[in-house]
Amino acid sequence: MTAHGGVNRGGAAPDHSVIDLRSDVVTTPTEAMWEAMRRAATRAQPFGEDPFVGELVEVGAHLFGKEAALFVPTCSMANLLALMATTEPGDQVVLESTMHMVWSEGWSLAHPGGVFPRLLSGIRGVPTPEDVADAIAAPRFGRTPRSSLVCLENSHNNAGGTVLTRAQMMAIAEVAHRHGAAVHLDGARIFNAAAALSVSVSRLAEAVDTVSVSLNKGLSAPEGALLCGPRRIIDRARGAAERLGATSLHKAGIAAAAALVGLTTMADRLADDNNRAASLATHISEVPGLAVDLTTVQTNIVLIELTGAVAAAAFVARLAEQGVLALVRSPRHARFVTHRLIDDADVAKAAKAVDHAMRRTA
Repeated sequence: MTAHGGVNRGGAAPDHSVIDLRSDVVTTPTEAMWEAMRRAATRAQPFGEDPFVGELVEVGAHLFGKEAALFVPTCSMANLLALMATTEPGDQVVLESTMHMVWSEGWSLAHPGGVFPRLLSGIRGVPTPEDVADAIAAPRFGRTPRSSLVCLENSHNNAGGTVLTRAQMMAIAEVAHRHGAAVHLDGARIFNAAAALSVSVSRLAEAVDTVSVSLNKGLSAPEGALLCGPRRIIDRARGAAERLGATSLHKAGIAAAAALVGLTTMADRLADDNNRAASLATHISEVPGLAVDLTTVQTNIVLIELTGAVAAAAFVARLAEQGVLALVRSPRHARFVTHRLIDDADVAKAAKAVDHAMRRTA
């Protein structure tokens, strides 16, 4: 138990003098992860296949119901490798217009991906199957571009952590596959989405061809991501990773050992993070000058809008003076993300700090 009574699942008690709600990437490894890394360090393989990496990709592929998996440094790289393994330069790729892959990954779609993004408007990050079909198959000026890939995101970061249901994903995948396109799921926080929907990640990712997952957000591993999918696509992704220099991860087993602990032990507690985000959102929604669409708070992300004269930067700065860290998302929006190092007392303290910050900055 932490000093405030929240479950910490190993490791030293977090420093509650600063409540860091900027992102779940701020989580630190658990004591079980540190011990796994110490053990792995004595057997780390600087050349050839590392046994810890081998076990991690085997477990990851099994968890997601896919044939194979690849361990890479970041989820952004996993997304890029999925794209490079399923498309050819000049292809059209269909994406919802606010996806992380569009705005937060350095336009890797264009370079080195070499594809043209066809952006669709979506409701809470979800395009309709009809719009996907039109984007793939409808001719424009007498020509129909080759669309080789449709990308989805679950949970959807910029929509406020909203989830795509299995039925929604199945419907979009059916359309894509009917028209000869593969489907990739950016599942950086798919375990949070699965917890919100009370389904397994394998069921949630059943309809897609490839899925990426971050190991260092809610799962608390120090680094790394997995790309899971059919063996032929993962083999192509491995070749693309080599061209990008991502296969020269010497002694990768040290990080993989910690990631394996996260993948196999941390998913069950993510419902706590989702619930704490909902509690924080409810408190914030009652503060004058702030607005939260509570229907979008489905996982561990709370996206707020400043509706009065106070700018997001001033609001976040005032919060920081009280030891609560949030992230500016736009001039009028800020974001909070709950994670393993945040307990119920932290949520209560953050809620009071939000109210105080608005009174001070109004």
